Amino acid sequence: MKTRIGVSNAAFAGTVVVLVILAGIGFSLYFTSSSGSTTTNNMTETMIHTVTTSSNVTDALQFTAASGQMVHSAWLLIEPTGSGDYAVSVYAQGLESTGGTGNTYIVEATQSSGSMSVVPIGANETASEFGTTTQGVGSYLTVLMQNPFSSFENVQIVYLPGMQMANATVVATATLSMASH
Repeated sequence: MKTRIGVSNAAFAGTVVVLVILAGIGFSLYFTSSSGSTTTNNMTETMIHTVTTSSNVTDALQFTAASGQMVHSAWLLIEPTGSGDYAVSVYAQGLESTGGTGNTYIVEATQSSGSMSVVPIGANETASEFGTTTQGVGSYLTVLMQNPFSSFENVQIVYLPGMQMANATVVATATLSMASH
């Protein structure tokens, strides 16, 4: 008797839902071609419209650039998967390119209980890292087994030159608010 090893239907469905939302957002942003500050406003409106019309439970939070840091546009998307888990996605434009530099970005979160320590949002540091294109666009996706709104105070994008935590720089932060959940 042959057995098949594979992904559960719930995990597959959750991943497909998140990818469809991200694809919709990506195409919406691609077809928005204004200039200057109007571009940012159109992208923000398109992103919020796409998320709210595709699902009533998706939360899209805009990252705020840290003092002295350059980020064109960065978003944190949180979507319940239907199996009790939460898909967490980060999409950012205007970051430094990491291609061939030995540099990387990591997504971290400040825990809302205990010592309020800052931890990688994924299973470990390596699972929380992402790179960027030559145009400075990066994305990250993970599935958490706990509600990020009750587990974390905020989520941060951190730049790691040379992949060294000693030189880490917080680039942008998205604040989570349990009040709306």
